[in-house]
Amino acid sequence: MGERGITVIELVVVMLMFAVVATVALPRAVKSSPEQQVDLAARALMRDLEQVRMRAIAAKRQVRVHIDRSKDFYAAFMDITADRQGTIGETTKEAQASGLLARGSEGGIPGVPLPRRVTFGAGAATTGPRDVSIADPVSLTNDRVDFDARGLVTPAGAGGTVFITHEDDPTAVAAVSISGASAFRTWRFRGGQWTR
Repeated sequence: MGERGITVIELVVVMLMFAVVATVALPRAVKSSPEQQVDLAARALMRDLEQVRMRAIAAKRQVRVHIDRSKDFYAAFMDITADRQGTIGETTKEAQASGLLARGSEGGIPGVPLPRRVTFGAGAATTGPRDVSIADPVSLTNDRVDFDARGLVTPAGAGGTVFITHEDDPTAVAAVSISGASAFRTWRFRGGQWTR
């Protein structure tokens, strides 16, 4: 009884205290870099485009993704009219019907805001992937892409590129290309070169 040492209960209490401290401190210590934030935003946009395209096919309706550059926000809208003629007014009901996993809202419209300090823009990149001109950080007609009931970009052959950068590091740039055949690809701009 007079021996010195620690009990199992004392050991468990100390381990629990370490776990609490690690839970609070670790997320702050593992802050992602601007490059990682931009890459994650580009991959999320690409996944959302694919999700919305698949929703158009499943519902046999036209769906639109509209990018709001001024608010660093994008939302999806589905034609919910009875005649399925592709009429989209970009309403809240159409946004809810689109199936996009909204992570925020802007003006009452559910959608996806870009992460803090991440913005639509080309940063330090002077040309895009495959030497595409960067006259505009969102080279989609009217800043939107429409998918018909078969999941094809409409009008046929339309497409473009969306550039994403970080306000704190203009060399951290990513792009999502949308082909006229409804194929999506993410690109990274590192060391003055575009890679996939």
